[in-house]
Amino acid sequence: MDKDFPWSIKYYPGSKDPFIISRSKIDLYLRCKRCAYLDMRLGIKGPKPFPYNLNSRIDTLLKNDFDEARNKNEKTKYQKEAKINCIPYSHAELNIWREPFKAARFHHKETNIIVAGSVDDLWQDIDTKQISVVDYKSTFTDKFDKLKKFDAPYLINYKRQVEIYQWILSNLGLDISLTSYFLYVNAKIDQKTFDDKLDFEWTIIPYKSKDYSWVSKTIIEIKNFLETNNIPSSSNDCDLCKYMSKFFDFIKKK
Repeated sequence: MDKDFPWSIKYYPGSKDPFIISRSKIDLYLRCKRCAYLDMRLGIKGPKPFPYNLNSRIDTLLKNDFDEARNKNEKTKYQKEAKINCIPYSHAELNIWREPFKAARFHHKETNIIVAGSVDDLWQDIDTKQISVVDYKSTFTDKFDKLKKFDAPYLINYKRQVEIYQWILSNLGLDISLTSYFLYVNAKIDQKTFDDKLDFEWTIIPYKSKDYSWVSKTIIEIKNFLETNNIPSSSNDCDLCKYMSKFFDFIKKK
């Protein structure tokens, strides 16, 4: 899970104060430079997504499960059943890194940009001792087996997410593995009645990054991008840009 940070209002060119951006702002820049400029440079925010309260509740319960195992220095049932050779990783800052408005943060001195992201969990390989980024995902789909292949185009956002976390935490001094894990929870499609409960199935999907050095290059791009006074053109792939274009076309006709 990841939420925006309230202090990242907008960027002021030439300011000596660090500018803080969340991983979602980096993703916004990669998806649509116009929306990113309006957001980070001019402070014009797009519509906020609808809050996923049930997903957040599942996240909390999963964290409780893994924290219990963390305190015992042992595997959870999920890691045992999935044959994942890891245990939950203990770190004094983990609870801070998990909090949306605190998060794990690294100050990129070259650009004076602080990159922040709230991680769900960290697991440590029992043999190599390397640490893996873990993200919890909750959904409802009748194509859960297909989802396990983890090759759908929209999943690029999730892959970028964990790579940004890898970059932050490696810069904070952790020995980060290129392998991350997604613990996916799916509401079962064959449940016939509610009966005050919702049944789930789950899977753990490993994802091996090729590299996360692209994050540094992207931060430098964003810095240079925000120093300009030129609003980029609308993106053909951005739904918000398409909507606004049609809206203004409609207004002009009136």
